[in-house]
Amino acid sequence: MSPSPTPSASPHKIATMILLFSLLLASTTLTDAFNHAGIISSPITMNALTGRLHGLRVESPLVPAHRCQAQRNNNLELSDVSPRNESKKQKLVGSVALGLFAISSNAAVAFAAKKTATSAAASSVSSLVLPTTSTLVMACLLPTLLGYYKSEYGVSYGYGTAMAVSSSLVLSSVATASGSPLLPLGTTLKPAILLPAIQAILQNVKSLLPISLPAFHASSLLFYGTRLDLFLFYRELCLPRFRAMRERIEERAKKQGSRLKRTPFLVSCAFLYFCMICPLLVTARLCGGLNMTDGLKMGFGGGLVPVLEQSLRVSVLMTLSGFLLGAIGDVNKSIGKAIQGEDSLVTGGIFRFFRHPNYTGEVIGWCSSCCAAFLAVFWKAAKTGEGGLALLRTMAPYLSLSVMGAIGISFVLGTATAGLEYRQHEKYGDMEEYKQWVKKSWVGFKMGQQRKEPSEDTADGDDEGSVDSEEKAEL
Repeated sequence: MSPSPTPSASPHKIATMILLFSLLLASTTLTDAFNHAGIISSPITMNALTGRLHGLRVESPLVPAHRCQAQRNNNLELSDVSPRNESKKQKLVGSVALGLFAISSNAAVAFAAKKTATSAAASSVSSLVLPTTSTLVMACLLPTLLGYYKSEYGVSYGYGTAMAVSSSLVLSSVATASGSPLLPLGTTLKPAILLPAIQAILQNVKSLLPISLPAFHASSLLFYGTRLDLFLFYRELCLPRFRAMRERIEERAKKQGSRLKRTPFLVSCAFLYFCMICPLLVTARLCGGLNMTDGLKMGFGGGLVPVLEQSLRVSVLMTLSGFLLGAIGDVNKSIGKAIQGEDSLVTGGIFRFFRHPNYTGEVIGWCSSCCAAFLAVFWKAAKTGEGGLALLRTMAPYLSLSVMGAIGISFVLGTATAGLEYRQHEKYGDMEEYKQWVKKSWVGFKMGQQRKEPSEDTADGDDEGSVDSEEKAEL
């Protein structure tokens, strides 16, 4: 009789260990980066970083110890009533969410505290201190690791969260350099003041938008990432069809092998997200004194500098406009499907002009963001009148990554557009309404033409933002 096989760790346990280890490694990396850059004078302890997140309270080394102790005493009851029979999946999601929340919160507080102190000491507006490369890399990588838990999460929630966290870090730096930090020193995230704190942050951002082009650029990317996450959450919570689609994707991913085999794909996604944030780093570094309101008072005449300056403003406005187009498309289709039925063809509203406003808007937004980076370099060189080549060499790595990001995401969205076009033609091709709609609307940016037969997962789906089509495009 053959001996019984030795039990081994399940893929779920292995993935859990990898995620938790990655969070620990990222926490250490962020701490080292802050200390090396002189952003904080004392190390962030693991208790502060992992948060002891009772009642949405994140402990920070920037908050006095007696206040932290008082908060712990007030929240002892919460730990006593926490369920002990939490499932493994809930623990996994909770660990990832709490870790990401603690890291991003401590990062924002640390940046705001450092630059606020600098401003007070100098009695003037502080100089811009952007997040370090390692900080932004981790901000893009950590959310993408959700793909170890659910394959689709790496290109949905991971995508939106990476954009939101990265842009919020840059926005915090720009706001503090302007003399209005979004998260002042000593701010705590207690439930009692959470809503007022959010209102104060939104008010500060609103006041910055007309007077700071980098803040407008960062806010556009923050809007996109936050809006995408909220829409994905609504769709998963309220539409059973998308939950079923997610599970089918996960089952296919499991058949391809262990979760560790997803690593190259997830790392490549994180790299793409980092490339897509690079244009913002260029405009934040070079356009600190440029506002958005002068463009309403001046034309494109008067020489090269005004032309470049106006073109830069237009590019940043087009970035937000593209993302707004995608958001309107999602809302338009969601309402249309809710009224007419899930199998209906939505041709009204924004769909009268754009067959795929979600994908089209994203391509416009990301390509405009990339153009803004190049225009910022040209504008700065023309304005200073010297050192143009030196500036171009300095910004060349960021510009190269910006182009890679714009091309990469355009290819993904263009391929997804082609797949959606094919599925809609297969499903509605015999309808006269569909034929008239195709004649009068713009398909957008399409890469090639898919001619293979639709799979069972997508044959009956025609929704933009389909996670299945996006994941296939990226693969």
